[in-house]
Amino acid sequence: MTLERPCPSQSTRSPLGDHAMRFLLRDPCEPGIPGVEKERWRQVLPVRLFAGASLVLAALLAGRCGAEDGGNDRERTFVRGLELFDRARTPDEYRQAAALWESMLSADYRNGAVLFNIGNAYMRAGDYGRAIAAYRKAQRFRPRDPYLDANLKQALATAPGRLPAPPVPWWSHVLFWSGWLSYPGKFQLAFAALALATILASVALLARAKRLYWAGAAALTVSALLWIDAGIAYWDANVTRHAVVTKETQARKGTDEKYEPAFDKTLKEGAEFVIVDESGSWVLGRFEGIGDGWLKKDAIVE
Repeated sequence: MTLERPCPSQSTRSPLGDHAMRFLLRDPCEPGIPGVEKERWRQVLPVRLFAGASLVLAALLAGRCGAEDGGNDRERTFVRGLELFDRARTPDEYRQAAALWESMLSADYRNGAVLFNIGNAYMRAGDYGRAIAAYRKAQRFRPRDPYLDANLKQALATAPGRLPAPPVPWWSHVLFWSGWLSYPGKFQLAFAALALATILASVALLARAKRLYWAGAAALTVSALLWIDAGIAYWDANVTRHAVVTKETQARKGTDEKYEPAFDKTLKEGAEFVIVDESGSWVLGRFEGIGDGWLKKDAIVE
């Protein structure tokens, strides 16, 4: 008769309790592991992993439901903006419609349709810089909208201050799907992939199926790539400060009108740039192809 190898110091160990995850990658018979049977460990861990995946999915659903809070007030405001836009005949009336839609936006609520209409209102008002800024923001939420793309191209072509486009980042070739997904869609898909990987790992541990191990590893790899893409999108939307020139202005080498001009020519409406520093009522902009210069805040929009 063959005897199984006993776990050393088994009599001195404590029950599994809530510390199973600490020993996920260790042999249950190593010193310091709670004294439980290997089969018991295999049964408890998948259940906890599955519960974790369920919590992730529940959080996704709760987030979607929470997004509906205040929806009725926003809908009424949106409709009033449409009515103002339809009745508008002068630039100021179009600006009123844009301002009403802008009042809907906040740090907790950003909507592609609202931003798209803000851009349309500013285009009708002749404020091409503000239109470009609104369209750029809308692209994060409506990346495949042909009407948005067409209107943005028209605004860029009409604005007098267009500068060369920045080079395409290298990572966009690796994360080739990045331009297909909306900003919130990237996070939803990343969460879903992580939950799927966790569920596959749980089932693989329960069923002891090697194929499911490989499927779980593949899902985890996809989840990691999706999280990287979502992280880049978050950084671009919330950390990097994109801005557009809204009226002809002179960039300077310092934060005062007394400083020399930073460039040979003035910057015109529609010039896009990234804010790299700020001092009082001035911002330091980095302009593609021409360099850095200080501008007054009243001549730009973020």
